Amino acid sequence: MQQYLHAIIEYLAEQAPVVPIQWQAWQITPIAGGANNRVYRAQSTGIDYAIKLTIRDERRRAWREYQALKASLAYADRELSPQPVLLDEASFAQPVVVQTWLDYPALTQVPQTAAQWQGLVEHYWALRQISQASTMLELPLATLNMHSVAAGKQLINEHCAKLPAAELPAALEALLLWLESWVAPEFSTVPLSLCRVDSNWRNFLQTPDGLVSVDWENAGWGDPAFEIVDLMTHPAYAEVTVEHWQAFVRAYCRFGDDPSAAQRIEIYRTLMLIWWVVRWQRYLYEVPRGLDARLVERPPEWLTTAQANYQRYLDLAQQAINQWR
Repeated sequence: MQQYLHAIIEYLAEQAPVVPIQWQAWQITPIAGGANNRVYRAQSTGIDYAIKLTIRDERRRAWREYQALKASLAYADRELSPQPVLLDEASFAQPVVVQTWLDYPALTQVPQTAAQWQGLVEHYWALRQISQASTMLELPLATLNMHSVAAGKQLINEHCAKLPAAELPAALEALLLWLESWVAPEFSTVPLSLCRVDSNWRNFLQTPDGLVSVDWENAGWGDPAFEIVDLMTHPAYAEVTVEHWQAFVRAYCRFGDDPSAAQRIEIYRTLMLIWWVVRWQRYLYEVPRGLDARLVERPPEWLTTAQANYQRYLDLAQQAINQWR
């Protein structure tokens, strides 16, 4: 099978089809949506795979996804993700990860029903059962996670360091000054568990047993409470009201035993909103200078979207810090 897979991957790497085609015994369908990868559904007799060619960078996205999918298999109660099939980081210009194709409908918008929201709660609680201590798989920390206030501040500072001082707007500088002096409430450390990262609703599929998720290239170990904050602050959920998020957090905290979860979520949310302000400012600085390479072209409206998001997150961050004063 590896020989057959190598042949089709070589074809995809060289030809990069953009419309569905038949090639030899394979039906190939390009899957749109990602910016850092090219993804194809490859079907043949009795075979249905997702083939992802990833951007090559320090994250080792294909390897990280392959390892995270192996780790997710440790949860035996039900399916949480695709199954890993093949990893190849050396044979092609882009690293490649092959996984089973999950033939379930993807969410087409922010969850609309109580069952879908409950499905998110259950999915994230299932992931937190897969701990760093319970598996011997090699997997680094998640590419985006905070497991302490200090780690959150460090993450923000690392992103700020990628911006010249002249590119820091006064309002952002004010946030950073407040952050530097902020003494957040202390909380006890928690065991690290599997965190998928990138909570965009497009990554969730509806199955008869609940939600499963795809696109694990940023996954790793981290504080599971931060995953809820990643969900709450993600741009894809901008339409969700504050009241709904408050109810969602209560449902999450009631689902299992984690006495400090609500406090950690509140603290991480403030940190993450500031992180997003910095991240959007980085987009505004880096993209016009060609410093944020992608495998897929950006939409023409990217600048307008980035400017609007910068202002939205600035407003939210200012509201959040006012609650701590």
